[in-house]
Parts: sequence; structure tokens; C-alpha cells
Amino acid sequence: MRAEWRTLCAADDMRVRGKRITVSFANERSHDVQVLDEGDSYLLTAVVAEADDLDPGQDAARAAWRRNRHSSLVGFRIDEEGRLIAQAWTPKDGLTPEAFHTLVRTVAREADRYEFWLTGSDDR
Repeated sequence: MRAEWRTLCAADDMRVRGKRITVSFANERSHDVQVLDEGDSYLLTAVVAEADDLDPGQDAARAAWRRNRHSSLVGFRIDEEGRLIAQAWTPKDGLTPEAFHTLVRTVAREADRYEFWLTGSDDR
């Protein structure tokens, strides 16, 4: 059985807007997660920092690589626009609301934590 992602988002801390889910945290911060339908799977992405927000003296790609070495669910990369992105994917088959909630919340939380560490702000 394949689930449509919007039907999986019935949670008090999630608000769907277009192809995005805004996840709200208990500390009054929030973060947007974009859902991309990849056919048999969903790709979840969240912007950690825009290219202009990244320190040119620090190698953001290398820092993301080091962070990825210790992560099993969420990965980080620099996208084609130079932004630092958090991402995860899941197959559609057998996807439950609980599993989808966990994945969306984890992407949002990890992106928000990395954003705060890099910039000290809550822009996303």
C-alpha cells in the first residue's frame, strides 16, 4: 500500500503548505521540510543555510561530510544553489504515519540544530 504524504501529516506540530511541512518545536522554533515525490519514494529536504549565510573561510562541504559520517538517518549536502541542505528519503510502500512523522521531525530538528549552530538564527 502506498500512502500519499499529505494524509500522513495529521499531527499538532505539523502544518502543510503546498509541498512543504512546517514543523513546530516546543521551544517555539520551527523549520520547513519540503517533500519531493520521487515515484516510489519521498525525498525530504530542509534548507540549513543559504549560500550567503555560510562562512567563506569554512569548507561547508567538508563540514557536511564530517557530519554525515556520524549520521544514519539525515544527510547533509551543498545543493546546486550553494545552500546547505539536510535530507532523508523513504520508500512509499508500507509507509505509516508514525514512520513518516519520525522522518519529517528528524529532518526538521537536525536542520534546525545545524542552522542554529552555524548562524544563531531561526530563519527557516
